[in-house]
Amino acid sequence: MIKRYCIHYWCLLLLFGCQTIPLAQPRLTHVIDENYLFACFQYLASDQLTGRKVGTKGNLQAQKYLITQLKQLNIKPFNRHYRHSFSYINRSDQPVYGNNIVGLLPAYRHTEQYLVLTAHFDHIGKQGNNIYNGADDNASGSAAILAILKYLTDNNLQLKHNILVIFTDGEESNLKGIKAFIQQNQPLMNQIKVNVNLDMLAGSQDSQRLHYYSKGLTKLLPPSERTYFFQQHSYQNFPVIKGFKRQLSINNQRINWLKASDHYAFYRQRIPFIYYGVGVHKNYHTPSDNYQNANKGLLAQSTNVIYHQLILLDQLISNTSHNIFDHMTL
Repeated sequence: MIKRYCIHYWCLLLLFGCQTIPLAQPRLTHVIDENYLFACFQYLASDQLTGRKVGTKGNLQAQKYLITQLKQLNIKPFNRHYRHSFSYINRSDQPVYGNNIVGLLPAYRHTEQYLVLTAHFDHIGKQGNNIYNGADDNASGSAAILAILKYLTDNNLQLKHNILVIFTDGEESNLKGIKAFIQQNQPLMNQIKVNVNLDMLAGSQDSQRLHYYSKGLTKLLPPSERTYFFQQHSYQNFPVIKGFKRQLSINNQRINWLKASDHYAFYRQRIPFIYYGVGVHKNYHTPSDNYQNANKGLLAQSTNVIYHQLILLDQLISNTSHNIFDHMTL
């Protein structure tokens, strides 16, 4: 029996049969262990990791930390290994070596279908004496995944799908890590139902809202389930906004949110995705993006929202094989 689900999830069948009745806004139920969430967040954003740039000692320390946490949470390694290595040549014609950290939380009953939960753990390192800690970008998303996994394993929830967790490396280098993982695991792509990507969940002290952006879910879920899923983002005590403002980056260039993070690599494989983030803020890609300047309350709320929506996706998506990809255009 699945434990401690919010009551409104168990009203699905009634609601689907009464589609002319407006769905009530749910309240956001807080289930995440915030002490654990903030401890992970603080360490991954610490000066000790010197900005976690791909190929550096600080990045390697972050890898070791993530693996330690996965082991403590009893998350299995994927294909017998937590580290999945890749390499590429940088702009200076030098080889760079990175590692994605990958874990697997199996479904309650055997299935070949996966939901993929991603967050990149790398950032842009140091420049002179300045450390670019990347607290929001993306220690926040990495910490959120760990906290979600902790709740799932502590409560032994009965999932319909395998949850494949990928902490990606080299995201700041044109999505090198997730592109390598996909190339290394092409047969797996046909078994992935959806990618849920977390990138920048804490913002700055001024940040107030979580946003989401998705492609392909309209073809993945039948109309009734689709309506229910998207409406559940409108929590009474913490509304989650569809889409992002067309704001400018620090380079005065408009951000293409489709290509902004690891979800784009899944989109290129015709895999549906939903991306959660807070958008660009004043600390983005500056030394001020640190633990002290992040909105930890927003991170906690965001993590709770994503947990609930992940569980809802797991329940709504049918394991019945059907081709949704013909309807997705690139």
